[in-house]
Amino acid sequence: MLIDELKSIVGDENTTDDVAICASYSRDQHWHFVPPKRPAYVVRPANKEEVRAVLMLANREKIPVIPYSTGINVRGLAIPIHEGSILLDLGRMNHIIEINPEMKTATVEPGVTFGMLKEQTRKYKLRPAFPDAPLTVSVLVNYYLRGIYQTAAVDGHDHTISFEMVLPNGEIIKTGSRALSDMPYFRYGVGPDFAGVLCAHPGTCGVVTELTAKLYRLYDNREEYFIGFDDVEDSTGLIYNLMNDELAASIRLVDNQSWLKGIFGTFDYPYEKLPKFVLCVLVEGIDGIFEAKDKLVRAYIKESGGKVLEVPEEFKRTFEAESLGGAECSCMVFGIRGNYHCIGLYGPLTLAKKYYEVHKRTAIEVGIPEDHVHYYLDPIYSFHGQLCYVELDIFYDGSDPEFGEKLREYNRRQFQRLLDLGIYGWFRPYAGIIEPTTERIGYLAEVWKKFLHILDPNEIMNRGKLF
Repeated sequence: MLIDELKSIVGDENTTDDVAICASYSRDQHWHFVPPKRPAYVVRPANKEEVRAVLMLANREKIPVIPYSTGINVRGLAIPIHEGSILLDLGRMNHIIEINPEMKTATVEPGVTFGMLKEQTRKYKLRPAFPDAPLTVSVLVNYYLRGIYQTAAVDGHDHTISFEMVLPNGEIIKTGSRALSDMPYFRYGVGPDFAGVLCAHPGTCGVVTELTAKLYRLYDNREEYFIGFDDVEDSTGLIYNLMNDELAASIRLVDNQSWLKGIFGTFDYPYEKLPKFVLCVLVEGIDGIFEAKDKLVRAYIKESGGKVLEVPEEFKRTFEAESLGGAECSCMVFGIRGNYHCIGLYGPLTLAKKYYEVHKRTAIEVGIPEDHVHYYLDPIYSFHGQLCYVELDIFYDGSDPEFGEKLREYNRRQFQRLLDLGIYGWFRPYAGIIEPTTERIGYLAEVWKKFLHILDPNEIMNRGKLF
């Protein structure tokens, strides 16, 4: 029996087909778009050798495999589609293999969380680039999933250097310089950028068992500013100046009701009295450079005409921690109406206002109240193409089935409208975006499918999540 073969690989206590345990893996917050589906087996390997053995068994038997790390997922990416699937829970693989302060890198396994890495990197006055997500999420998965992330503006848009992946046939791929040596510290080792090619279609090529990511300096000198604007477009001149002159470590444009509550860490504040949008700015640096940056930032703020908000010091410290220390207080942790839906995308600052307008218009069309419509923009260094991460958010009561249908209709309309308006790309492969998107990219979609078929001819890896 298959269950016996799986137990022989990872042990009796780390393999189960128990209905109750398997059911606990059957859904996440994205259930309005990805129907719950119970895996047939949950397998918890302890190392890459066990991962390899499980994949080879699944490949031989043509059984779908869904990789899963810490399980903090709101996109349905780790929910099975097919009957009889193996859920490969990588949580036991939770070792920080190396923190190299000279190279400013960390090498981790899938089960390592941002909280774990934060604790260890602080010893060297370093930090990872934190996503706006709980500190319990996987470092490896978040960086491998996209390679790009919404983070502190100064961190840039790509934190993955190299990684190791086990393919369904048992072969192991090492990207970048780690393919040539024991030094996994350079993205472009030989040939094409395989790290980039293998990123961003999660779990569909193989299983990443080890990843090396960039770390960033921590500075002692910091100052925070909160500037109010009545319109998205009114803030873009200030954003452009701060990014063009590379002055701010973190910039977040948020509305005054959603992410701002997470950034400040409390509901107990008269947010309704604030301007509609708030630009949160963090300046940091070493002595001399910090003072010069801060002086220029103050001048640009004054020139912008925005309203400088006086807020309690603890709000500033919370924003600092959220930007540079991990999102203990982001809205995904903090909670607004119970459930969170977003469309995340990349696009230029020049379209910031239009993204907000189409977001609000589509939501109102399908019956979503305007006070449920929220907006988030994060410009990303370096500012070529005026690159921004944009998030179109709706916080809602997930127990309302009618609201779920409104969200599904919102997505059907919004994906198409955003493609028509113009975006650089999607943040993640959400349910429903692949079909309209592949129509736009033409023959590249066929190349993508053929590439996946070469790596996974039996189509066992996270089947159905893309094609």
